[in-house]
Amino acid sequence: CRDCAGGNIEPATLHRESQVPVKPPRKPDAGSDGPRLTVPHIFARFQFSVIYTQLGATQGTLMDQQRSMLQRILKSFTKELTSGFVIMSVMANDGSLLEHACSLDQDLTMLYMKSVDSAFVAAAAVAAAAAGKQPGPDAGGGCGYKALVFREIERISSPEEVRNLHIDNLILIDECCTTVVLAGQRCVTFRLESVDAREYLMLCLQVLRMSQDKARMWYP
Repeated sequence: CRDCAGGNIEPATLHRESQVPVKPPRKPDAGSDGPRLTVPHIFARFQFSVIYTQLGATQGTLMDQQRSMLQRILKSFTKELTSGFVIMSVMANDGSLLEHACSLDQDLTMLYMKSVDSAFVAAAAVAAAAAGKQPGPDAGGGCGYKALVFREIERISSPEEVRNLHIDNLILIDECCTTVVLAGQRCVTFRLESVDAREYLMLCLQVLRMSQDKARMWYP
């Protein structure tokens, strides 16, 4: 998206399927090793409980357990991304994967993303977290942060659902990808290290997106 994924990323634009370019994917740039998104063990248990619910098991005890597990899952996600950062790959229009240091703001209203092309990024993110502050736009060599604002999210799509969007890099999207569709027909595609990590990110983003509507009811 032009506003939330600027800088070195040319955001995907929705268009007709006949216009989808066919290009081979490229691997992320070397030298961008860093902490990856950690999927907590409780997430697998939560997935199994959801399957039971879909099969018709709606006992109050099971629902209470799901609620408790979801809280623990979200707590793990927000703790990891507010106390520091994780590296996630964002797909550009040409199919290349540009790695970004991602973190949450303290109010849990947006996801900060910054290209790890600069050697200053990791040190800047760690220093900001240690100081209890959010990284400023000039941190990490002046590259500038981009923000994915949760309130602007219209849809968080799985690889199967993305096929109906007709985005630029459709043919390059695999089972480890999820596409976040934002207001104004903008979108950002993340590629995670595994299907579990992709499903974990999707769930957490969905919960955080819904929390924005709930907060608006109390604080318009």
